[in-house]
Amino acid sequence: MEDDPSLEPGALIGGRYRLERSLSDDRWLALDQAAADAPTHLTVLSELTEEQGEELSKRWLQLQRVLHPQLPRFGDLINTGEALWLPRPWQEGETLQALLDAGETFSLEDVLVLLRQLLPVLAQLHSQRLSCADWSPAHILRRSPDGLTVPLALEQPAPWDPQRDLLAIAELAQTLLADQAPSALASIGPLQALSSDQPALRFPSAAAALAAFQQFTPVATAPAVVRHSTPSRRRKRQQEQDAEGRLWPVVVALVLAALVGTAVGWLLLSRGKVTGPTALPSFRLRSSLPAAEINQREQLLNRLRALQVDRRWFLKLVDASFLERGGRLPSDSQADAPLRKVWSELAEDWLSRVEQLPLPLRPRLGNLTATDWNRRQQGLVAQGLSPEVVQKLVSGSALNLLNGPQAAEIPAEPFRQLWYAAAEQALGNLQIELIKGQRNSTKTISARVPAGGARVFPIQVPSGSRLVLGVKGSPLMQMSVFAADGQLLEARGPLRVVSLGEVKRSPVQVLISNDGLSSASLTLSLRVDPTQ
Repeated sequence: MEDDPSLEPGALIGGRYRLERSLSDDRWLALDQAAADAPTHLTVLSELTEEQGEELSKRWLQLQRVLHPQLPRFGDLINTGEALWLPRPWQEGETLQALLDAGETFSLEDVLVLLRQLLPVLAQLHSQRLSCADWSPAHILRRSPDGLTVPLALEQPAPWDPQRDLLAIAELAQTLLADQAPSALASIGPLQALSSDQPALRFPSAAAALAAFQQFTPVATAPAVVRHSTPSRRRKRQQEQDAEGRLWPVVVALVLAALVGTAVGWLLLSRGKVTGPTALPSFRLRSSLPAAEINQREQLLNRLRALQVDRRWFLKLVDASFLERGGRLPSDSQADAPLRKVWSELAEDWLSRVEQLPLPLRPRLGNLTATDWNRRQQGLVAQGLSPEVVQKLVSGSALNLLNGPQAAEIPAEPFRQLWYAAAEQALGNLQIELIKGQRNSTKTISARVPAGGARVFPIQVPSGSRLVLGVKGSPLMQMSVFAADGQLLEARGPLRVVSLGEVKRSPVQVLISNDGLSSASLTLSLRVDPTQ
């Protein structure tokens, strides 16, 4: 498409999405004004024929019906008259291809976890006669907040062939295991069936393939494939299994809804239904509402139940977010249908954020307290971190759950619950190693950082000394440096050499995070010199 001079940062699309920056000729990062500035990925399509536009609109409506935590929901298509805009929630992470290019390697266990994550997605797509357009590593994202894999391109193929997707997933697995010995690949029976050139030997469906991979236990037969089970690797494996396990309540709920309808789901859900004066007026199921709205609300309640999220707290969260925009909560009247639509869109956005939290944390939302946060903070301060840095670490993690201003400081309830949850998530596995530097000396420390984890090095140096730091390690690691009072001295970026000049107060705090899929080693060197 030709460049449109009216498309520039700050432009408002459809009265809702404010463009932030261009990603390519036809893709933008935007902020959703109707969902508290939630980051949104916008694709713009122009120069379409009328027939192409109608066909795309029909297909987009079908895609909007797809509900799965690993498939970013499809927002309402926007027709500006000159182009069609396709909105989807922004996904933070890296493609599998980017990880491969950065030197990341995948073990048999890694790929088995990945297949167990992707096959439920494929089963959900196939239930609606949809496919993934491309299963190559470049089109599969490893989402940063929860470690789950996200297909980036869906399609409605003609003719529809589910076997094509199964073969493509097998090819993806073989690509990731390219460095493994042939005997190792041959030992994975389900993978052989998935990629067989004989149709009679293949799995008949994604559900059948998933059942086989769930029951399969790898046996280490070749030394080239054996990995020693270190504590950090066991922790990584547990994190992957936790991410895998988080999917099953949602998958089961979606499958049941598809088989027996939402009415049965509602009957099951009503066992814990809130009634009487505690019921929230913005979410009562009235027979006067249109059938489509009742169905939408039932689906939301089913998802809350499957995710084990407290319903009362979540509805208060959406109401509070809606009221922040000004005005009142919507009623059941026909005139308030546009307001109810905005409320529902906010609910979808908040639910997509809550889904990022690990399963042990989700049921605690609504019951987390300042005591939990203070105990966590005091424990880290006792290990050498300053309270300001602890809070900054939480604020950075909270950006995935809250909007910028809410993440920066501890917000009011009910948003505060998400801030506390971010604290539990960010600080629970944080590793701290205190370093004491001496003048006219150099010290070198070697350490490992778990996959998706972080490590902090508080460095004590004599007052009035100069400090030079050099950090080497995986290209998937990032570093930032804070002063004792929490001031940011070096912004988050690649591992590098930094000269901090005179240090007036200790400790200087170095944060190293590992965005890779496996633990990685680093080397930190420091030099302390007098200022004169």
